[in-house]
Amino acid sequence: MNDIAAQVERLHPLVSAQGGQLAASDPHYAQALQSFDHIEQKLRCLAGYIEDLGAATAPGWQIDQQAALAAITLSDLASRLAGHDSGPLNAASSGDFELF
Repeated sequence: MNDIAAQVERLHPLVSAQGGQLAASDPHYAQALQSFDHIEQKLRCLAGYIEDLGAATAPGWQIDQQAALAAITLSDLASRLAGHDSGPLNAASSGDFELF
């Protein structure tokens, strides 16, 4: 989640540059920019929460993550969550693409 938050943060200059005067004159655009920043903050908070949960977990405690992993439709993400190293997060790779 920290990696995703960092990717969102790297997009800030691009989104801000596209705004220019529009951000100053259109309250809806300014609100969208604030929402973009809020998404990054939420991702960082959730990452910290999950890290803290992991640190507070008793040694040797495990859960069966197969059902949760089955819900992940992006194969590269599911692989990383399962603990398989798939290389750098921003590396181009073939696989699923989701446009939304």
